[in-house]
Amino acid sequence: MNVAIPSVKARRPVVVGAIATLSTAALAWSIVVTRPAAEPGLTTTSPGILYTTPVARFVTNATAVLAVGAVLLLLLLGTQGRDRYGAIAGRARMIGIASGTAWVTATTTTCWLQAAAISQSGPKMPFAGMASYVVAVSSGTALVVTVAAAGAYTLAVVKRRPALGLGTALVGLVAVPVTGHASQSEAPWLTTPAITAHMCAVSLWVGGLALVTVLVAGNRSALALVLPRFSTVAGGAIATVGLTGLLLAGPRLTKDLTPHLSVLLHALLETPAGWLVLGKLAALMLLAATGGVIRQILLPAVRREETSALATLATVELTVMAVAIALATVLARPL
Repeated sequence: MNVAIPSVKARRPVVVGAIATLSTAALAWSIVVTRPAAEPGLTTTSPGILYTTPVARFVTNATAVLAVGAVLLLLLLGTQGRDRYGAIAGRARMIGIASGTAWVTATTTTCWLQAAAISQSGPKMPFAGMASYVVAVSSGTALVVTVAAAGAYTLAVVKRRPALGLGTALVGLVAVPVTGHASQSEAPWLTTPAITAHMCAVSLWVGGLALVTVLVAGNRSALALVLPRFSTVAGGAIATVGLTGLLLAGPRLTKDLTPHLSVLLHALLETPAGWLVLGKLAALMLLAATGGVIRQILLPAVRREETSALATLATVELTVMAVAIALATVLARPL
């Protein structure tokens, strides 16, 4: 028996607005506290480019995560589930196509902004300057790979190939991180696989929860099918995020693979980047707690197709996740 819960839909605009407001505030705070100090005698990037670039990156990350969540939901439903719950599957495909299109646009914008920052041309940067950035700088090449992957993802969703869509989306997600700080560390053999696993786990966890909450939470029968499957994915994701986060924090903050404890503590407590890491750590602890409640207490009720507080707890998780992604977006740039 499919029972719709009107309150979930009624609260949706308010919830989305609250999540957007809090994540934007976290992003703005992170940008301000980590803004580079002006160097005397050196030309600096215009404020418009400097502060707009992290916003574009955040939109890029957010649309990529939604894209992953859309195809993950389709895979969690399975072939029979997609046939049985055609309306849910159709909405997931629509979100996937919209997210893929927005992902391409946001990534292209990010590429232009970063090229403008490097060239010091600002808004007057010619197309040739962007092309030069793409060819000569690894981050520019990675952004083009992301655009291509996002385009391939969108086509895969249109063609109803969710497995192919998930693969191309994950390629697009990791292209930029693996060519950034991970590849330039003293131990790329460790940091590159770690950041790859970290990004994939985050996107599956956050994107999957977002789509399950928005599209499935109001349908008890579909939720009983999807949530147990997603819970397995989420359990592996949170473990992966925690482990890889620990591996990456030290090298990111201290430029040392095995920093001394005193050096690491100083970096955590006395630097803006350290504050962002601590913010992410606090978010992970809260997410682990709420995830445990969902898995141990709510999941049995969901399997029995009973009323549960999943939407409320999932909203808390999504809010914390959005703030954590905002902090991570700024933490990923040179500080």
